[in-house]
Amino acid sequence: MAKRAENLSLKIFSSLVYLFLYTPIIILVIFSFNQSKLNVVWQGFTFKWYMVAWQDSAVIQSVRVSLLVALLSTVFSTVLGTLAALALSRYQLRLRALYDTLFYLPVIIPEIVIGFASVIFFGLIGLKLGLSSIVIGHVAFSVSYVVFVVRARISGMNQTLEEAAMDLGANELQTFFRVTLPLLMPGIISAALLVFTISLDDYVITSFVAGSNATTLPLQIYSMVKTGVTPEVNAISSILLVVTIVLVYLSHQLQQERPPRSAVAILVVAGSLLGLFAIGGATVSNQERQLNLYIWSNYASAEMLKEFEQRYNAKVRVDLYDSNEALLAKLQTGLVDYDLIVPSDYMVSILIKQNLLQPLDKDRLSNLVNLDSRFLSLPFDPENKYSIPYTWGTTGIGYRKDKLNNAVIDSWSALWEEKYRDHISMLDDVRETFGVGLKRQGLSLNTTDASQLAKTANLLKQQKPLVKVYDSATFAELLLSGDAWLAHGYSGQLGKAMSENPNIGYAIPKEGATIWTDNICIPKNAPHPDLATLFINFILEPQVSGENTNITAYSTPNKAAKQFIKPEILNNPALFPPDESLKNCEFIKDVGSAIQTYDRYWTEIKSD
Repeated sequence: MAKRAENLSLKIFSSLVYLFLYTPIIILVIFSFNQSKLNVVWQGFTFKWYMVAWQDSAVIQSVRVSLLVALLSTVFSTVLGTLAALALSRYQLRLRALYDTLFYLPVIIPEIVIGFASVIFFGLIGLKLGLSSIVIGHVAFSVSYVVFVVRARISGMNQTLEEAAMDLGANELQTFFRVTLPLLMPGIISAALLVFTISLDDYVITSFVAGSNATTLPLQIYSMVKTGVTPEVNAISSILLVVTIVLVYLSHQLQQERPPRSAVAILVVAGSLLGLFAIGGATVSNQERQLNLYIWSNYASAEMLKEFEQRYNAKVRVDLYDSNEALLAKLQTGLVDYDLIVPSDYMVSILIKQNLLQPLDKDRLSNLVNLDSRFLSLPFDPENKYSIPYTWGTTGIGYRKDKLNNAVIDSWSALWEEKYRDHISMLDDVRETFGVGLKRQGLSLNTTDASQLAKTANLLKQQKPLVKVYDSATFAELLLSGDAWLAHGYSGQLGKAMSENPNIGYAIPKEGATIWTDNICIPKNAPHPDLATLFINFILEPQVSGENTNITAYSTPNKAAKQFIKPEILNNPALFPPDESLKNCEFIKDVGSAIQTYDRYWTEIKSD
């Protein structure tokens, strides 16, 4: 009886552990079939997000890049790793312990260090960041895995078979190819599958060494998540999950003494199909010109890009970034060849100071007249010498009218009210969150005054016990699910949430808020500045801008485009707020060395 109770307890405990490990993944897969555009409310079963992902040219291209990188990395890593494993196992090398340690290090060293070191190395040898740099980076950390797996296989191999072959007259080469290699093959294939899986999933190192025309699937997914987690992201992640599980299963099967033929057949067929699919994406266009666009996710519609390609007989290659800082880091390396970028306002001023932008040829931008004058001559680029506004928005408060009993939200003070404890979400962004505290006191969100910053830090520390989460990616989903009643967030995502649920409102507090623009610029070393200028003038056309807004649902500063924007978007107060609500809003500016004070206080707040 006691034994049965013990077994039952063990089963229950084990089940709870597995549930803890896999519940998030199960939920992700389930919500990939959700009818709703956003994750948190189940609105019925559908396969449409898998179709949306399949028809998304950017996603498909990123899948092809990932497969190509994984295939090339696997081939090089497997060959190098197998040879290294044989050398370490068969020869009495001097400093062998040192060699062993050197193969362990890439596994132990944090990926962020390897990624940063790789960029420095590529800079020293002058290698442009792109597909080749990603493959080299992946091979550098993958070879070790091959060495470990193949050496384990060698240690369990019956070497008398090789001796017998040699005794029967085979030379070393014949013995290797007819005896040693077949015996090692299960281990080699297993190692190759392991490397393929690791390469396919890698984000950290890839984010450092990726360049133009080389956005992998993990980079694509992460960039998409920054603008909200949609079922399309869930669908892509689910497919990636299935592929990974299949590869791990095959790897396990092939490590057996006699691998099942079915596993080998699946591997051959799957490898062939994946290879053909990956190579298909590498087809060279016969068009003469190519524009390399480095931009935020969901900022440029496929229809707009296709129209530009047809009109100007050019090909637009799109790569994505997930933060202004990632963009800055890439440009600072001098190893990328983007033609157009879309930094936020404060980053424009930093890029100008660092001489990373080239002046625009405004004589060729005849459609500049279509822009709203409110978004021209802004402090970060007073003469619009280097930048043209592309989208704009505010950072305010999204709120649930039904949860707040229709209370009026018109002040940042609402985020300090005790009755909303555990139902408040704040952006995980030092400048935006400090901006809330500063604006609540009637101060500028660009202050560099030490006493004002200290007082604001204390204010934010007082607020922290009331805050449910600091999150810059899923605040709209939290609001939709009702987990958050007040969400500090960007107008674009909150405007989309309002279209999903009429109980959601958006307020720009009376004290003022952040107003921002994302701006299109040409980098200093852009290889095709003429084509980039054509593209800028193209997107300033009223109809092009209006139709792009209808698809991306981000506010455009193109006043002439309003006639082409759908009424439900144009009348959304989060996307196109009335002028009077903007009177106390400010742009975030570069605060110079004071940013260190911001960062220090922010670290204290987050760790308190």
